[in-house]
Amino acid sequence: MLLGLNLLKQTKDDFLNDLSAVASAQSTLIFIDTNILAYLFKLHDAARREFFDWAVKAIGEGRLFLPAWCAGEYLARVRENQLHTYTPKSKDDQPRKQLEAMLETASLFVDEAVLAASNFDGSRADYLTGFQEAIDGLKQYTRAFRHQFDPDKIHAEIEEHLGPAVLESPIAQLCDRAAKEGPSRIEHRLPPGFRDDAKPENRLGDLIIWLEILRYSEIRSEDFSHVLVLTNDEKSDWVYAPARRLEVVRGSVRPVPNKDPVLKIIDPRLVSEFKQEVGLEHIAICTLSILVQSLSKTDAATVAQLAAAIQIDLVATDEVAAEVGAAPVEIPSFDPEVVEAGAPVNPGVVQEGSVQPEAIPHVLVAPPAPAADIGEAIATAIQMDGYRDADYQSDGPDDLNTIISSLKSHNWYIQNPAILKLSTILHDEFPATSWFVLGRNIYQAACGNAQKAMEFMGSLDTRMNFFLEPSRKYVLAGIVYEIYFDSHGALRETPKAEMIAKPLALIAKPEYEDVRAFIRSKLDAAGANLFFFPGDHGNCQVIVQSELVDDVTPVDEGEKRVLTSITLDGREILTPAAPGINRWHPRYRVSYRGRDIIDDIAISLSIPRWALTLVLDPQPEGDARFFIPEDRQLNPTVVLDGG
Repeated sequence: MLLGLNLLKQTKDDFLNDLSAVASAQSTLIFIDTNILAYLFKLHDAARREFFDWAVKAIGEGRLFLPAWCAGEYLARVRENQLHTYTPKSKDDQPRKQLEAMLETASLFVDEAVLAASNFDGSRADYLTGFQEAIDGLKQYTRAFRHQFDPDKIHAEIEEHLGPAVLESPIAQLCDRAAKEGPSRIEHRLPPGFRDDAKPENRLGDLIIWLEILRYSEIRSEDFSHVLVLTNDEKSDWVYAPARRLEVVRGSVRPVPNKDPVLKIIDPRLVSEFKQEVGLEHIAICTLSILVQSLSKTDAATVAQLAAAIQIDLVATDEVAAEVGAAPVEIPSFDPEVVEAGAPVNPGVVQEGSVQPEAIPHVLVAPPAPAADIGEAIATAIQMDGYRDADYQSDGPDDLNTIISSLKSHNWYIQNPAILKLSTILHDEFPATSWFVLGRNIYQAACGNAQKAMEFMGSLDTRMNFFLEPSRKYVLAGIVYEIYFDSHGALRETPKAEMIAKPLALIAKPEYEDVRAFIRSKLDAAGANLFFFPGDHGNCQVIVQSELVDDVTPVDEGEKRVLTSITLDGREILTPAAPGINRWHPRYRVSYRGRDIIDDIAISLSIPRWALTLVLDPQPEGDARFFIPEDRQLNPTVVLDGG
């Protein structure tokens, strides 16, 4: 393969699925680069926690490491008190300074004639005063950067979670080898690192990292069959992008331009060197963005916050917009006095405190069933290919089918503009089945971590009010149906519960009684065994009991505690661990916070988080971390019949 690939003989989905499988396999050794540590300083707390959950699980399996050279590069920032340069906080005043420079320039040339030509309604003094007031007004927005990005806190998290993964490599020996080989490699443009020849210092850094990876991979070659290097460095002396890749177009696999996203693969000369030195041939390099996209296809709930954060950096191109038929159009604004914002029915406040006897337990009794014909109008309006949407033909000429087809692409670059394009067809007439399938695919895209679909679900109550009757009910019915039924109309073994909070709150409202009746009739007919049914208003109480671990330094000003009991409506769900059970299911966690316990119960039992009330007994100090004893597992499914 030394000649390289002009055509990547994989579709995007195949590429991402293979990458997810490699990253998740216990036979894969993973190395992370310094720039991944730097990127963590740009992420909000929930996104960082997801990365650490993923990384710590791999570290616990003995297969994720931080090269010593990378740790040394990071250490240089620590020693020089420069960690703040990794954060957006260090740049929060740059736009203001640039605008102040523009104001100074404007004060030199702007006169009444310029203002008249630019249609400014006011005098020169008005212009300069208004410009300054606009600059000053930025402070209330940039101030948030000073609070979100705390370098000391983020460093403490990195040290705690990734510190055990630092390799103990003979750096001096590796540097000596790099010094001997480096000039020749640079002269002959042999990767990696020849692109850094002009750097005033550390020009052999990439080569040293590579030599360290080779060395440790050889040491562990009996334990692993694959190696994955996670780096945001996409220089051409590490990876390259084949010009074309395969894709399914109108039912057949065809070559298409390799873009949106651009899939890059490791330089074949690195593969050759790796095979010669290590004896293995499976090594891959990917960015955090591509890794998160791959994990979003196979285990989306574990990286939802990471995916949303990463997509802020992804800008859809004009060509992508053209694929969905038009340039992206934002969802129109609404009058808050006309469109009700909406709120969950009996939301059940998540409460951390002492046991409250007056808390109302959840009752596993369905409310009185509505008349059979209430949901019948929806059921009869949907054709069979709506229930079995794998058979739905979305290649028709109308705009709604164009949007549905884009959402079915499983491609963030195409799905996000498609969601924005919804604003252009909200008041158009389309068959009930098409609206229903649209709802299914919006939910599908949201569960695949497409940012605009996630935003749509996050404000579902207001978004539904933009649709006319009865299309809004068909869309909502499709969303809720997708939670419980697969593309062939069969009841899912496990509901797709990642984004259930808003739709289940919405159908509990009186105005959606027919949607509620529709979905409950479908679940009853399928014999669904659920703890929480659509339309339930119950307040499920979770009581967590724990004991303080002595002689442990508090982490993040909180306590370390061992769980002794977790009950859900009085039923113990912290059960004896069965052999072979993954105690971290459904998410990868080394420790829990109170909100994590709620999250895992919600996902395991398909309960919206607003229906769960958390009671900590006793109330710990600070943001405590809870650890599950080795002989126990968190098993919420025991509350189900036969669980």
